[in-house]
Amino acid sequence: MSQQGFRVVDIELGLTLPATETEVEHPPEQLAGYPTFAEFIARDRDAAIYKRFERLSARSLLYQQSELHELEKQLEDFDREDAKDIDDQEAREAAVKWVHYATSTSERAQKRRALHAKIQAKIKEYHEALVLESQVFALSRPASRVLRDFRRAFGKDTMPALWDRDEHLYDNERDLVALAPDDHDRLHMMLKDFFGFLFKSRDQKERTDRQGLFYFPEHRVQNAGLIITTLLSAILLVGAIVSLLYVSERRIKLRVAILVLFTCVFAGVVGLLTNAKRAEIFMSTAAYAAVLVVFIGNIKID
Repeated sequence: MSQQGFRVVDIELGLTLPATETEVEHPPEQLAGYPTFAEFIARDRDAAIYKRFERLSARSLLYQQSELHELEKQLEDFDREDAKDIDDQEAREAAVKWVHYATSTSERAQKRRALHAKIQAKIKEYHEALVLESQVFALSRPASRVLRDFRRAFGKDTMPALWDRDEHLYDNERDLVALAPDDHDRLHMMLKDFFGFLFKSRDQKERTDRQGLFYFPEHRVQNAGLIITTLLSAILLVGAIVSLLYVSERRIKLRVAILVLFTCVFAGVVGLLTNAKRAEIFMSTAAYAAVLVVFIGNIKID
């Protein structure tokens, strides 16, 4: 049976690992170290965790910045000397004519052009480094659960995958980045982390050499999240309407209390189980409360 679309989950580590039937039955023989650890990272997108090297990056940018600052001073010195010698016709023409600046054969003009070429190259490198650094800053840190399981697979407390100085590669949590974006909502992540065993495919009986691995279609988790979200939405709306109808002949304070209760529950569900932003939570909660207010206003009290 094809394994396409299935992922293998390590019960002990809590990670989801893609695998093929061939890999399950005949895992490749590799030396422990870079080969096995690279395979571990390659098999699970959540395991794509690497060191950011923030201090090295900051120092490199500082060096580039200072180098450009020094080149800027040299260019300003050229300009200052040209401004002092008002009788230098060649300098005045080079200041306003590109052709004269680019073709002049004087030693001073050649030095200025060499400086200009160096500035162009260095400032290009500097700007590219700034852009790359901003992109690295946009990467998120690994989730605590993923990092815990990653470190366990790395073997820091037992036999580390890498030795010598590399044993401490992942010690500083603040200096790590996760390349895989966290594109799932909180409900999906909760189902995946705590209830993955419920979605195991019944006909998948194969086991790998690593104890505690099993297969499940990842789309089952997505479908389960969709069903739960739909049920919660229906319960919150229908439950609120039924409750308001039940107390329609009672005091207005009780109806307001029910409205406040269901509105708070709705806001909590949206805020805790989805990745909705604060503005989206406010708007959806306001729309939900408005529906209930309109319903209360249309209730006829005998």
